[in-house]
Amino acid sequence: MPEWLKTVLRPVYFRVDHWRGNPGFEFHHLPIVDIVHEYDAVYSYILDAGDAPDFTAGQYAHVIAPGAIRDNHHVRHMSFANAPHEAGVLFSMDCASASRFKRRFRKAKPGDIVRLFKVRGDFTLRDEEAGRPVLFIAGGIGIAPIRSLIAQMDADGRRNWALVYAGRGILYRDFWAQFPDQVAFADRQTVFPKVATALTALDRPLIYLCGRDAFIADTTAFLTGQGIAPADIRTENFSH
Repeated sequence: MPEWLKTVLRPVYFRVDHWRGNPGFEFHHLPIVDIVHEYDAVYSYILDAGDAPDFTAGQYAHVIAPGAIRDNHHVRHMSFANAPHEAGVLFSMDCASASRFKRRFRKAKPGDIVRLFKVRGDFTLRDEEAGRPVLFIAGGIGIAPIRSLIAQMDADGRRNWALVYAGRGILYRDFWAQFPDQVAFADRQTVFPKVATALTALDRPLIYLCGRDAFIADTTAFLTGQGIAPADIRTENFSH
């Protein structure tokens, strides 16, 4: 089938599947409870967790924008920024782009329904590595799954971690205020010096690194140059 015909038929396929009830998909319906303007065009959405799917800290869900159907324009992977034990489901996103998905969220208001399906992801903590310290490194909105992981570690009583968080703004300020000795904020000029400082304070740390492609590539190169084995670096691309 030629690509032009696929493009024409794709919206029809999704609409028909919607009318049929999206067989094979289990949707979770979560109303928006609150919307927090973090900085610039970055917003956090707090959802009622009553119908939330099961997930592990660090994972993501397929999210359908409010008022939309499941199609290729209105579904995105969104990382949980909360840990499973916390009240409310938390997602954060930069709504600056003109995508249909982001436009829906820019217009969203409390009470609107967000649908979730298919939880996925292996950017998670591993029980067999619980004794090793962890250095989290986040770039921009890539802090979302890392907040989830840190909340889980804190609930588990694990204090052997540090965070270097680089960005033009800070999400979840109240949350980080609990950990003044473990969290370092950075910008483009200071991120690598602060990572180097954190590495000297941790013995054989695992690295959890999340951000956009260029941030991940540059930071990975810096880490390997500091002697960190590639097998000890876990990454999550946050270019969406």
